[in-house]
Amino acid sequence: MKQFDQNVDGYYDVENQLPRYLRELADDQFDRAQAERDKIDSVSAFEAHRDRMQSNFRDAIGGLPDTNSDLDPERTGTLDRDGFSIETVVFESLPNFHVTTNLYLPQAASEDTQRPAVLFLCGHSATGKAAPVYQQVCVDLVRNGFVVLAVDPVGQGERHQFYNPETGELPRQNIVEHSYMGHQCAAIGANVARYFVHDGIRALDYLLDRPEVDSDRVGVTGNSGGGMQTGYLMLVEERLDAAAPCCFVTSKEDYMETGQGQDGEQVLARAIERGPRYDDFVSAFAPRPALIGAAQSDFLCIEGVHRTYDRASTVYEHYDAASALELTIAPETHGFSPHLREAAVNWFRQHLDDAPPDFETDDPSTVDPAALQCTAEGEVLAAYPDEQTVTDLNRRYVTATTSNPVSAPDPADPEMYARSMRESVVKRFGLDHDRGELFPRTYDAETVNGVTWKKVFFLAERDPPIIVTGIVATDEPDQIGVREPLILLYDKGTTVVPERTEQIEDRVDDHGVVVAFDPRGVGAVRPREVNTPLMNGGGYGDYHGTEHKLAADALMLGTSLVAQQTADILLAGDYLTKRFEEDVDLAIEGHGTSSYHACLAAVADPSFRTIRLVDPVASFHDRATGREVEIEHRLLVDDVVGSYDFPQLLAALDNRTLHWEGAEPGAYR
Repeated sequence: MKQFDQNVDGYYDVENQLPRYLRELADDQFDRAQAERDKIDSVSAFEAHRDRMQSNFRDAIGGLPDTNSDLDPERTGTLDRDGFSIETVVFESLPNFHVTTNLYLPQAASEDTQRPAVLFLCGHSATGKAAPVYQQVCVDLVRNGFVVLAVDPVGQGERHQFYNPETGELPRQNIVEHSYMGHQCAAIGANVARYFVHDGIRALDYLLDRPEVDSDRVGVTGNSGGGMQTGYLMLVEERLDAAAPCCFVTSKEDYMETGQGQDGEQVLARAIERGPRYDDFVSAFAPRPALIGAAQSDFLCIEGVHRTYDRASTVYEHYDAASALELTIAPETHGFSPHLREAAVNWFRQHLDDAPPDFETDDPSTVDPAALQCTAEGEVLAAYPDEQTVTDLNRRYVTATTSNPVSAPDPADPEMYARSMRESVVKRFGLDHDRGELFPRTYDAETVNGVTWKKVFFLAERDPPIIVTGIVATDEPDQIGVREPLILLYDKGTTVVPERTEQIEDRVDDHGVVVAFDPRGVGAVRPREVNTPLMNGGGYGDYHGTEHKLAADALMLGTSLVAQQTADILLAGDYLTKRFEEDVDLAIEGHGTSSYHACLAAVADPSFRTIRLVDPVASFHDRATGREVEIEHRLLVDDVVGSYDFPQLLAALDNRTLHWEGAEPGAYR
């Protein structure tokens, strides 16, 4: 049957409407952020700002675990090298949550001859701490007299969180694990970065406890994802004396310009709206010495590096410490290049060891990554039978922070509960925005088998414009009678209408009027693919694909695709109501991922009297605390478990008619 051709049959170029809308929303927030920076005219003003950024950061990651459990460190082996040794060390940052590390010790280091130390944080390499490029940094540092602790992040090295010790299978690797865990953590109001940061803090605890380390001379460095971890610790960790984040710093403005996706630990809820932003990580370290390492041809664009450096420099000047912040740029692409390696070593020589910055690197030799394994199996999940994963920790987090997240509430007054939930959902998801006149266009009518099919589109947003589309199927003649007009939501929108013709005709028999609807980002109004080999890769819905990018941006802007698409669905309800020029009861049907949107819309608008869920997705609680459920980028949303999950929403629909297909209602209630 009917289907829209490209760009809504030539009426509107919709390929970039949603990205442009999000970009303009971001621009407003960037302007507000700059106005806030312009007011910082003293150390005291900055420190008040820094305190807000620290608070925002902790809130965005769900706080930090408050345990001070025993690290219970274990040295599992030692490698003797020329002039230094490498200990393979495992400690527990949380009970039964093991962190695998390599400790590089110069021969001169001892309890009597304490040396400065550097915490080394790894970027996105599958082998983590053992990646040759990272080994070379550690070797250069240890040969310059530094004690160095290199740490495997979660999802890398020996800490793959979805490794199956029985089969040896690793269904998700490295940064894919990070984004999967990012979705899980977002749903519970946290971020996987809480575990990165906590591991870094506990690694610093271990490093400072070593008798060979001078606790008053400790630095931190890392590249790419390790640069990110370095920046996070610069914001929250006061025990660090110098820092060198490499190939991480850019600016949120310039990031938005590139169209790139980011990994789960980098997508902090409301980070663009309220901060912290890149310059906040650097500025928070003032007046301690910080070196920003960058690559001229990085995909983390160099314009943003200069922008952030300039902003942070202003803060350092307030402290009369302008010389404590420097920028070095390697004439290369992304990576901990020899240029950056040499610069980092000299930075720490100068600021931790009072030595001249005259070191020159060469090509340090490395060892087979297997030689640096801390566990015989090469995976903590195989080495420790009681090992916890991030998913397990999420489950504990939910238990500690949310009362009864998996069961529907049983309110004494169901009507009051429904009313309260309606008000809460409208406020929480921003569904009360008045978007003005719809100006619907209806055209291309065709009658087949007694059903008339038409196309419709209207404005969901006006500045900048967002067009939403629908295929309308009606009885002939077009009469409402006693039936409830239906809004029909398919995961792929109206693109599947030709193959669902028979199903839609059945719905027309029941409802008289059916609108197969495309909210923004779906079906005929789906944005273009973002699919460059270097930066994004994959298809529209894949890791770092278009939907991932848009959902992540929306989250950092303080909203979500869920919220915006649900608002569009409510407009479709308005369209139907105005079509008949009278108040009518409506029905809504959501398939798959769209089942959640259907529930939200029904809670927000009592006009939806009948709700049908077809093959509904698992609850957010199950997705956040399970290991097998697949992640839908479109459902990236912050802090819904226990408050706006299926059990709570369905309890607010107790006086409606609910139909289920392909799932047991008890699993959601």
